[in-house]
Amino acid sequence: MKFGRKQLVLASLVLALGAAVYLNWQFAGTNKLPVGESEDASSQLGAAQLVNNAYVETVSDDLQAKANTTDMFAEARLSRQNSRDEALELLDGVLADVEADSDAKKAAVEEASAMAQNILKETNVENLLKAKGYAESVAYITAEECSVVVAGDLQDSDMLIVQEIVIEQTGLTADRIKIIGTK
Repeated sequence: MKFGRKQLVLASLVLALGAAVYLNWQFAGTNKLPVGESEDASSQLGAAQLVNNAYVETVSDDLQAKANTTDMFAEARLSRQNSRDEALELLDGVLADVEADSDAKKAAVEEASAMAQNILKETNVENLLKAKGYAESVAYITAEECSVVVAGDLQDSDMLIVQEIVIEQTGLTADRIKIIGTK
């Protein structure tokens, strides 16, 4: 009997499935196959069982404070985005205005470019802070200064880390950087 390509593929898939079931059974460490007779008489095939139900999580003040802090950062980001959107609409209006002179259009393009660069810098600062272990942060960058709000109570070492990241990303001097920690 000659085997075709479909039969070989089907056989290899069946073998792969069997190997996956066997490896799952081995690594699960139960040493019982999931089918067949059970030693526990109360256990039946298809019966539901709660796993690790001894742990009960209660909402504490810390969790509520963390949720409030997360909401605060989300609102800050949304507010920042809304104000940027309004500014971009004004700049788009200047660019779309046929009667606007070339100097006004040039200024609008420069302002939009500066805003885009600030957005990139803010994103970089926030991502680098997250990589350093600060769960939540919001950065506000203008041409003259930067304000960074970081979740948690900041120590002097934390302030230096945040300041170093901001200086590296923005090129601002330390006296132009404001770092605020939430409690």
